[in-house]
Amino acid sequence: MKKKAPRLHYAWVIMIGCCFMQAGGLGAVLDAAGVFFVPVCEDLGLLRSEISMYLTFYFIATVFAMPIVGKWITKYNINVLLSVSFALVVVAVALMGTYTAAWQWWISGIVFGLAGSFIFVVPAPILIGNWFKKRRGIALGIAMSFSGIGGAALSPLFTIFIQDFGWRNAYFIAAIIMAVLVLPWTAFVFKLRPEDMGLRPYGWTEEDERAELSREEKHLALPGVPLKKALKTVPFVCMFLFAGLIAYFAGFNSHLPGFAQSVGHSALVGSSLLTAVMIGNVVEKLFVGWLNDKVGVQLTVNIQLAMVALGFIGFIFSGGNLVMLYISAFLFGAQNSLVSVSTPLLIRQIFGERDFPAIFTYARIGTGVIGCFGPVTVGAIFDATGSFIPAFVLGIGITALGFITTRLAYVYRRRLHWVDADGSVLPEAPSTKC
Repeated sequence: MKKKAPRLHYAWVIMIGCCFMQAGGLGAVLDAAGVFFVPVCEDLGLLRSEISMYLTFYFIATVFAMPIVGKWITKYNINVLLSVSFALVVVAVALMGTYTAAWQWWISGIVFGLAGSFIFVVPAPILIGNWFKKRRGIALGIAMSFSGIGGAALSPLFTIFIQDFGWRNAYFIAAIIMAVLVLPWTAFVFKLRPEDMGLRPYGWTEEDERAELSREEKHLALPGVPLKKALKTVPFVCMFLFAGLIAYFAGFNSHLPGFAQSVGHSALVGSSLLTAVMIGNVVEKLFVGWLNDKVGVQLTVNIQLAMVALGFIGFIFSGGNLVMLYISAFLFGAQNSLVSVSTPLLIRQIFGERDFPAIFTYARIGTGVIGCFGPVTVGAIFDATGSFIPAFVLGIGITALGFITTRLAYVYRRRLHWVDADGSVLPEAPSTKC
């Protein structure tokens, strides 16, 4: 029986739910985490490299979680899976308010990596990819921008809670806010595919309907590169490295409040610098989503990398000038859109729809393998030198490597063996032109 015409509003309801999931998940748990570092370290006598190590454990744990996420998110009930996962994240945040030693934060970091992998980055691209046939880039950009909105709004709010109630109570309050923002959506609203509700994605045409009905009747798979073949290719290695390199930038996010204080500014100014990053995150994700739809993902990624490099250069030469710091932080916010918007779009374009969730999550293992060094090395560089400048120089080098890996992925993409819906090997990969 022919499925009903798509109800536009529910695709957008899914997107709104992803917005709240990003704000209360990635935005609150990771993007706003840096405001706790200085008060915790001063109270307990810890080094910044010690406390930031929990973010390293987060990245390491994602290495083990990602292959499971790719399988489970399409296999099990998404409402139960996401709700239980985020409940564990909330508990891990609340427990931070009781900790007295660095290793206890590391345990919460492991929980963030194992359970948070089902929430922070992977579900939104899969949900929006399933629910949007057209305007996928802008829809994903809007949804993922809310990690920045969450970080921008919650960073100063958490700072106020810390100042008024102490950092321990602030962790408890933060956990409650996260639960309220996310759990209603994961428990009651999300559906993995439009077909689960008898619908089709937004932008679905009669031609798409005929092709899909034919594919369903013949029990055919979607076109693209099969997982086992994809994992052995140069483009996959490039995407693995790219995912890790851009994840390294997250290590700078958590130290920006400390950087601001190291050049003579207050804790509140430090948190506002992180807010500037989050504002850049929001604006740039919206811009990047639109730009991906207009000029293609490869050119968009190059523009984003250039913005990140300019942000690092601004930090180096700011001399503590507050205006220049805010401009640099705004530009640096582009690194968030690289992780959450452009990476899934890159992988979907390079490898196709066939095994996208699994290929995406396997590539995201690079996030843990390489990104885990970000928070601790940035903190360690400061502890050793008393300055963040050497770390910013390293960041510029990483943006250059990002350019190289993306270019190589597209050069070797032409050699990939795409499999059509009927199982036949295509003579060449489909064009990447919009």
